[in-house]
Parts: sequence; C-alpha cells; structure tokens
Amino acid sequence: MLPLTLIAILSLGIVEGLDPYKGLLFSYYFYSFRKVKESYVVPILSSITYYMIGILIAVLLNISDNALTRGIMFFLLLAHMLIKLVMGKVLHYPGNMRPKILNVIQWSTLNSIIQMNVIVLLTLSILSKLSLILLPITVVIVRETTYCLSVKNNRILLNLTEYNFNYFYIITISLLSIVLILPLL
Repeated sequence: MLPLTLIAILSLGIVEGLDPYKGLLFSYYFYSFRKVKESYVVPILSSITYYMIGILIAVLLNISDNALTRGIMFFLLLAHMLIKLVMGKVLHYPGNMRPKILNVIQWSTLNSIIQMNVIVLLTLSILSKLSLILLPITVVIVRETTYCLSVKNNRILLNLTEYNFNYFYIITISLLSIVLILPLL
C-alpha cells in the first residue's frame, strides 16, 4: 500500500471516528440513561453497521482497477463531496432516540445509505482491499478512545460538537480523490 493511500485512509478514519454525530453522541446518550455497558458497545456497533453495506457491495462487485473505473469513481467522489458540502446537515437520519441497540443498528445503517457511503468504500476497494478492513478498524479505535475520554471529561464531546466535520470529511475525501486519480496523470 502506498504511503499516500495509507495517509488518506487513516485521515478519513480519524475524521469519521471523531465526528460526534456518527455514534459518539448516541453513546453518551446511552451512558446518561445508565446503560453503561451498551454505551461502550455503541461505537463498535455503529462503525461496523455503518460500513457493512458498503464493504459487502465492494466485495461482491469486485471492481477492477483500470483507468475508466478510476475516472468514474473520481467523478462520483466529486459529486459526493459537492452533495456533502451543499446538503451535509440534511443527510442524516435521526431515527428513534430510545437507548436500544436495535436503534443504533437502524440509525447507522440508514445513515450509511443516505450519506452514500458506498462510493467511498468502492473507491477504497480499488485502491486496496486491505483498506476495507483498515478504515473500520481506525474508526472504531478513534471512536472508542474518544468516547472513553469523553466519559471522564464530557467537555471533550462538547468541544467536538462545535466543529463542522463535513468540511474535514470533504478534505479527506479530496485527498482520497487525488490518490485515486494520481496514477492516471
């Protein structure tokens, strides 16, 4: 795996893991209802279900790595970034707010579909099949670590909510787009 590809994957994983609206707030919500064990499972479960559909599609399609595929995926990533930039706050399914694990699964699966997560995972499958494992692992580690620190000091989670992670996400997807198209230039 090329170093630039690895940097793009890890950057995306860190941004996704730190985004409080992709599982961290729901974990803290579980914690506030005294469901401590479940609150520590939410970051893992939300990460797995968020990426599961995209990984399954990427593995089943097994897209070949050629110039045409890279070009198509590049333009799909550009469209994905534009949509995220314009409608980032709208692309979110709030779902049922009862602190139940089934709601976490429903919430993260539907958000994965709404946010067109499959485009990113198809791109990663072109770059490296290993990235389909590396991205979710990075997200789980960052999300779980951030949550554990937030339980000790809830100011961390409050500070994270002040940032618009859609912009950070767009920057990391831009890096992924560059890595994807670079061999064609």
